Amino acid sequence: AASRASPAPTPAYLGGEARLAAPSIGFAHVALAFEAKAASPMRNILKYCFSLAGKEAGVSAFETGGLVGVYASAPSEGVGALDAALTETLTAKLTPEIIAKAKVMAKADATFKLDCGSKGLAAAMTASVMETGSFTDAASVAKSYDSISDSDVTSAVGAMLKSNPSLAAVGDIGVVPYQGTFASRF
Repeated sequence: AASRASPAPTPAYLGGEARLAAPSIGFAHVALAFEAKAASPMRNILKYCFSLAGKEAGVSAFETGGLVGVYASAPSEGVGALDAALTETLTAKLTPEIIAKAKVMAKADATFKLDCGSKGLAAAMTASVMETGSFTDAASVAKSYDSISDSDVTSAVGAMLKSNPSLAAVGDIGVVPYQGTFASRF
């Protein structure tokens, strides 16, 4: 009789922290990310919402592997302001204007990925098939963004900020709070 292998367990996101102190470089890089249990269109919209919300403070946003996060850097004399900039970006009120801009930017990003050569198209199609089981066309990609409401976005942010954050800090990070301090703010 042939034996059946049991499926691999689904990995659980735990959050965590990685710090590498190197004060002599005179600069710090800090990234703070949260699990986003949402489809890729929502994660992309969240990324652009946080990019827009943090733009004035020098905070950028990213989305990767089911995480959505923010990143900032500063020379040694400005490191103390990084934690407030990251926290304020993640907790900023997302106005209908910010959400509308983020949706347009995210949809444009997704559709441009379909038109950047065969390698980009193949990557976008593969990602779609891996996430949803199918890929149809650019119109369906655009529709997936159009169907997301403002309340969907604010709900996704609320759910995301309830997860345990992941913190990565490198450089002159002596005054950067630890992951637990950031976690207590959300």
